[in-house]
Amino acid sequence: MLVALLVLALGFVVLAPDSLLADWLYLVISVGGAAVAWAGDLRRPQNRRGRVPWLPLTLTLNAAGDVLWQALTWATGSPPDVSIADVAWLASYLTMAGIALTGRIGGRRRPGARLYAVLDGVAALSVALLVVFQTSVTATLADHGLSPTARAAFVAYPVLDAVVIGLMAWRLVLHGRVRPVVALVLLGMACWMGADLGWLLLASADTVAGWLDGGWLLGVVLMAAVPWVPQSGTEDPATDRGPGNGPWRMAINVAPFTAPALVELFAWREGIDVNPVPGLVVWGVLLVLISIRTRLVALDGERAWAVVRSQARRSEALAVNSSDAVAVVDVEGRLTADSGSLSRSFGADATAGVELAALVGQVGGDPDATRLLLARSVAQPGVPVELELEGRRPDGSPFWLGGRAVNLLDDADVAGIVVSLYDTTARTLAERELAHQAFYDGLTGLANRSLFLDHTEQALRRAGRTGSPPIVLCLDLDGFKDVNDSIGHLAGDQLLCAIGARLLGVVRSADTVARLGGDEFAVLVDDTTGGLPEAAALAQRLLEVISEPVDLGGHKVTVAASIGIVVAEPEATPLSLFRDADIAMYRAKAAGRAQWVVFDPDMRTAALQRIELERELAGALAAGQLRLTYQPVVDLQDEQVVGFEALLRWQHPTLGAVGPDRFVPVAEESGEIVAIGRWVLAEATRTAARWQRAHPGRPLSMAVNVSARQLVGGTLLQHVAEALTASGLAPSALVLEVTETALVTDPAAVAERLAELRALGVRLALDDFGTGYSSLSYLRQFDVDVLKIDRSFVTLLDGSADDAAIVHGLVQLGRTLRLEVVAEGVETTAQRDRLRAERCDLAQGYLFSRPLEEADAELLLLGQRAPRPLAQA
Repeated sequence: MLVALLVLALGFVVLAPDSLLADWLYLVISVGGAAVAWAGDLRRPQNRRGRVPWLPLTLTLNAAGDVLWQALTWATGSPPDVSIADVAWLASYLTMAGIALTGRIGGRRRPGARLYAVLDGVAALSVALLVVFQTSVTATLADHGLSPTARAAFVAYPVLDAVVIGLMAWRLVLHGRVRPVVALVLLGMACWMGADLGWLLLASADTVAGWLDGGWLLGVVLMAAVPWVPQSGTEDPATDRGPGNGPWRMAINVAPFTAPALVELFAWREGIDVNPVPGLVVWGVLLVLISIRTRLVALDGERAWAVVRSQARRSEALAVNSSDAVAVVDVEGRLTADSGSLSRSFGADATAGVELAALVGQVGGDPDATRLLLARSVAQPGVPVELELEGRRPDGSPFWLGGRAVNLLDDADVAGIVVSLYDTTARTLAERELAHQAFYDGLTGLANRSLFLDHTEQALRRAGRTGSPPIVLCLDLDGFKDVNDSIGHLAGDQLLCAIGARLLGVVRSADTVARLGGDEFAVLVDDTTGGLPEAAALAQRLLEVISEPVDLGGHKVTVAASIGIVVAEPEATPLSLFRDADIAMYRAKAAGRAQWVVFDPDMRTAALQRIELERELAGALAAGQLRLTYQPVVDLQDEQVVGFEALLRWQHPTLGAVGPDRFVPVAEESGEIVAIGRWVLAEATRTAARWQRAHPGRPLSMAVNVSARQLVGGTLLQHVAEALTASGLAPSALVLEVTETALVTDPAAVAERLAELRALGVRLALDDFGTGYSSLSYLRQFDVDVLKIDRSFVTLLDGSADDAAIVHGLVQLGRTLRLEVVAEGVETTAQRDRLRAERCDLAQGYLFSRPLEEADAELLLLGQRAPRPLAQA
């Protein structure tokens, strides 16, 4: 549409101005320009939020004036001098001034530009007024053939043109950027002003008048295009030229001085007699304005130089006080100026002409590396090149320098290679320490798990080429916890360091010794040709050196170790080797102290079965697969049932009956024993309470086994109290059986827990007495009520008199300590009779009854079914 309007405007200029077609084209372009401006303005929503559409209003008022003027001309047959059309035209100049005052015709306002804008605006206004005054206003005012109204109107047009030009100049300088929209507005206004002046001066010439009409219309087209020009993004004030700089501002500064002379020249050429006084006045005004502006520019220059000097001093201070040594060298690597920072950093004479590489060499650095850094920088202009330089101080200690060079030889302000050298010794040492910590144990200095696995992987690769498989030994110290608990953790750390040193003393230099954590170590025997015999011999030597006493601050300490050995198979991986050695080590630990065991694939199968058993056990309680059986406890004098021991059973859906010797250790290790134990307590006390209510004349006790995990945990007391409260069972009827092994887990914590249980009124039994550690000492340390003799001692009653004497001693010990004595595993009448003769209180075993289901136990209590002996003497 804009192109069409422009073509129409040019066509109008070519056509005869007095034709009817020309009149209609004029109106179409004028009204169409206003419509185009409105359409462009309305398509931008941001332009309608509280803003006046000055430019569309300007073109609308102009079009209204054109329509009114043409209508009056057609109505009267001749163009009017002054009419209502002039009101609309003059109003359009006021809205045009609104564009300059409030319209967004420049970038963001630049700080400090307001005074420059006023000066340049006044200069532009002065020149414009001079031009219109000398060329048209004077003649118009002197033309008495015009009415006063006509003279006022004809003078108002050029004066308003001059005012608008001055306002636009002020606005441009204030905002500093000439955007495309600004150029269009300025060109449009220039077309209008030129046409206005031409009309006043040359309106008598019809040909010229047609071209002047074209000037007005071209102004309309240019300004109608403004709303359609794409808006630029947010302007960056940093891209604006400062006041007084840039070609267009220089033109504003210089052009006004030429205006009076040009006006005089124009008047002389046209034969117009002009008064020279206005030109002289304008020259004077311009002289004052340019003087003020020159002073402002000078002040701005001084402030700019002050900023530059301040920044230079700041940069110099930063360079002087920086830990970096900075210098500028030429293409040959020689200093182009003295460098105080280099002199301070290197303690050498860093003067102009000295080679930088030589300075680095003087302090123990590598001059060749410095030359390499500079050569790389020369080959890559403008690209930072970095290199680390290593050297040694006079005392032999190492140091590191970081070097960075940037080739600025093509930069006229630098004309050299900027080199910065900085001490990176502390950082490099810290990085190496971190790297060491990542692969070595911080306590013993041995390799850690990560480095051990890495070396194992490398050994496996070599084995693929050489055919010599590596061997991994995994060992765990026996008795280390006792050292920690008795002497202290510091002594334990000293013991670990001593053991690590002994291991290093036994293996070859090509082998790897690692501390895996806690008291667990590993040895990698790489590239061995001796195979398993060599590994077994090494394991035996390790056991021997570990078992030697260690002096820990006056304490002679002896520990042992359990060792697992695995020889790598072709398909082995580092993790599989470590896993298999660990499995063998735990098998050795289970077999006793100070042993080594060679891994067998069956061990892995057993370990996998154990893992699967643990997984299945986790859901066994919720699935209802666990149940309790009850083995009667009888009085040996009359063989009456006085209580039961609750025994846990697991009926697996596919494995069938799983013995407690298989799943209880798994539950203990995984922690499932806590939840299972809580269920056992609740179920056993509920059953015992129901039996007591059914047989009020027979006091019955219920014995429940308690594991070490439950004892050292913090919930056993709560679980017992909950079970007693829920069942209503008297606390004295509940017997908690604790093994000697459970007592040694954490003696102090166990003693505290047992005391809390006794405070509830619960009775305590020491189970499997005589099979654990220091039985007599635990009888003194722990306050128990019942002593249970293990079945391994009961079987001695069938042997010699010396063997039977052991049982006699155990029973007498219990009676001496006023403990109730219960014999376990009684299977023959001879055993029963001997125990009765020894005045043992109670017994349980297959002679009296096997463990019974709950219903069978009730029948036993009702007397409907006597206990069925399974063996006789």
